[in-house]
Amino acid sequence: MLVLAGTVPIDGLGLTQGKCIYEGRRLTIGDTVLEGKYVTLGTAAMASAASVACRTLGIEPPHLITYGDTGMGDGTVKIMEYLAENISSLGADVLTLHYLLPTRDPFIRLVEALDKAEPRPFFIADAGALLNAKATGMAKHFDLFTPDPGELSFIADANAAHPAYVQHFIFEVDDTEIERLSKKTWDEGNAPRYLLVKAAVDHILVEGRVVGTVTEPLVPALEAIGGTGDTITGIVSALISSGMEPAEACLKAARINRHMGAIVRPTPATKIAQLIPAIAEAMGRVL
Repeated sequence: MLVLAGTVPIDGLGLTQGKCIYEGRRLTIGDTVLEGKYVTLGTAAMASAASVACRTLGIEPPHLITYGDTGMGDGTVKIMEYLAENISSLGADVLTLHYLLPTRDPFIRLVEALDKAEPRPFFIADAGALLNAKATGMAKHFDLFTPDPGELSFIADANAAHPAYVQHFIFEVDDTEIERLSKKTWDEGNAPRYLLVKAAVDHILVEGRVVGTVTEPLVPALEAIGGTGDTITGIVSALISSGMEPAEACLKAARINRHMGAIVRPTPATKIAQLIPAIAEAMGRVL
């Protein structure tokens, strides 16, 4: 089973978990329903994409664990504590961490608990969880990171304790820099075995070596739409949970995400909620 975890910016939402089903621009998590703008924000966008992907693959829906956190960090800690205590009983074959605020000890305890789990899930990090993994020195305990170029700049900088203090400005990270910085992260121990770098040219790397790139279909408007990186993470999580080899899953997820855009033909003003329903058709084209 695919297990997803991350916070959502909803004040007053307590620990919420359950089967995650996206339908008609509504995201159902157990007995809780998210609608409107809340379906398009970070963790929820990733979970919505994963739900569509799992349904298309014919596997069981993902299990989402979330908590409302508007910046105080309480939701982040609650999620980490719950996962650390229950990871073995959840039966996860893939665990993907998403929007989590910076924290040290609870994060390390969670990663240590995961390492002891039997069987150990394939471990993915994106967004805040990815940054936290690097900042706490726990990157090698993960199996896959899905950074954008800015996040890659941070994990490639061994001396940066925060993304604001990287040596490479985000807008200076071009395609040649992606390959160099990715190798640097692996050599310095700040990256897991697999990297899916989400950029104008998507890069898939294994142990710091590029094994594939994705450039087509080219849909420039996707670069300006918030949430398209979250959908790739949801899709690749579902593909790996279905049994697909990780590097192949990364390549196919990048292609599916681009076909999602080609189907909708978005403008920079298009919302991610308008794109997610096209994932099923995009998967049909790629798979």
